[in-house]
Formats: sequence, C-alpha cells, structure tokens
Amino acid sequence: MFYAVNKGGKVLAGHGVSDEALAQMLAKRAEQAGLSESVTWHDFRRTFAGNLLDSGFDLVTVQKLMGHSSPMTTSNYDRRGDEVKRKASRSLHVPYHRRAKR
Repeated sequence: MFYAVNKGGKVLAGHGVSDEALAQMLAKRAEQAGLSESVTWHDFRRTFAGNLLDSGFDLVTVQKLMGHSSPMTTSNYDRRGDEVKRKASRSLHVPYHRRAKR
C-alpha cells in the first residue's frame, strides 16, 4: 500500500515501508492535525470495519475485507447497539394463521 521514498523524493517501487516508518508517519500526521490522543493504524481498521457494519454491510463481507479467518474476530468490531437488533427483528414478518377447530 505504501512505497518507500528516498531522500531525493524518488519513489522506490517494489520497496515497502517498515513498520517503524509507518508509525513515525502516523505520529507526525496526528501531531500536525492537533490530535491530543495517540492514534494507531489499528484505529483505522476499527473505523473501517465499524463504518461498513454501520452502513449495513453484512458481517461476512466485512470479515473478508478485513482478512479475518473467523467471523467471530470481525464481530469484535461491531459497535452497533441494541437498537439495530430491535430494528432487525421488527423488520421480519411472521404470518399468523389461526388453527382450524377440530
């Protein structure tokens, strides 16, 4: 996703960026943005997953996009509250038929 850039500004295609370099870039941008709390790359993953779930995408789709092998892992990112569960259950239509008397 990121390429290394040498001191002369040349992009080094095929050369990745180290974890430490990514952490430094993020810290620098967070400071420039005036964020008082520390920000991690995992915060972006949580936001990505949470926003998709909030937008109505199903858990398995989000699981695949996140690269998780188990939907249980992805479910940890689900920040939707009980109102979403109530809305889902209200959306179901269960027909009621009286039993015929014998």
